[in-house]
Amino acid sequence: MAITSKESFLRVYSKAVNEGYAAIFAGAGLSMSSGYVDWKTLLKPFANDLELNIDEEHDLARLAQYYRNEKGTRASINQEIVNQFSENKKFNENIDIVTRLPIYTYWTTNYDKLIEKGLEKNNRLADVKISQDQLNFHKRDRDAIVYKMHGDVDFPKDAVLTKQDYEIYNLKRPLFTTVLQGDLVAKTFLFIGFSFEDPNLDNILSRTRNILEEEIGENYWLEKQIEEPDYTNLKPDEKELVKERYRIDCIKQNLKINELQRYGINTVLIKSYDEITEILTELENVYLKNNVFMVLVSNLRQLFVETRIN
Repeated sequence: MAITSKESFLRVYSKAVNEGYAAIFAGAGLSMSSGYVDWKTLLKPFANDLELNIDEEHDLARLAQYYRNEKGTRASINQEIVNQFSENKKFNENIDIVTRLPIYTYWTTNYDKLIEKGLEKNNRLADVKISQDQLNFHKRDRDAIVYKMHGDVDFPKDAVLTKQDYEIYNLKRPLFTTVLQGDLVAKTFLFIGFSFEDPNLDNILSRTRNILEEEIGENYWLEKQIEEPDYTNLKPDEKELVKERYRIDCIKQNLKINELQRYGINTVLIKSYDEITEILTELENVYLKNNVFMVLVSNLRQLFVETRIN
C-alpha cells in the first residue's frame, strides 16, 4: 500500500526504534523551521544573476552548474553556503524529538549542523561523517552516527550542489553510496523534510531496488497532501485555471507516491507540516510506553527467577 495510516506507521516505526534498526533521513524541510533555506531559496540569487526565474527551474543542480560555468569558479556558491548555513539558529521541536529518540543512524543532505547539535543537546555523542576518509574511524562510546552525504558548511568547496558534483559523486564518495545502500537494506527509514528531488538519492534508491527486487524493505515518508484552493474570490476563468492546476498537482502527487512505493517507501499523508510535530510526539510517547513495558516485563522475569531460586 503506497499510502499508509499514521497508526500503522507509529506501530512499525516505534518497533524499529525499540529494537535498534530505525534510521532518519533528513532533508532541508527539517531545518527550515529553524530559519535555514531550502535548495531553491539558496540558488535564487544565482538564478537572478542568470536572468532566470527560479520558480520555473526544476533541475536545480543544472542551474547551479550553469552559474558556475558562467563565472568560471564556484567561489560565490561557496560563500553563499557559508552565508546561509554558518549562522547558529534556534532548535526546532522536530529536531529535538528525533535526536532525543534512541536512533543510532542519521543521514542528511543538509549542510547545517542541527542534527549533531541536537544530539549534543540531548547528551548523545555524535560521530559525524562528512568525508569518506572518516568512515574508517569511529568515535569511542558514540551514541549515533550522522552521515552528511552532501557535505558540511565548514567545507563549502566540497559541498555537493552542481551538476558536476553529482556526476563525480561515485568517484569521490563511493563509500557513502555503499554504506547508504547497506542501511537501506538493514534499517527502517523515516524520510522527513525531504522532497525526493535529489538525483543522487534517486540513483541510490534505484540501485538498491534493482539489487533486492521485490525484497526491498519498509520505509516511510511524511508528506503534506495537496490542498484544494479557495475559489471564493476568483473570476470564472481564473477559477477554471486554478482548478486545473489543482487537478494536475493531485495527479502528480499520486504518481510520485506510487513511484516511491516501488522503492519500499510508504507515504503518510498529513494535512499541514505542523502535524509532523504531533506525529513525532506520538512516536516518542509510543516508544516510552513500550520501553516502560519492556522494563516491567524484564523486572518481573528477574523476580520470578529469584523467587524460584529461593
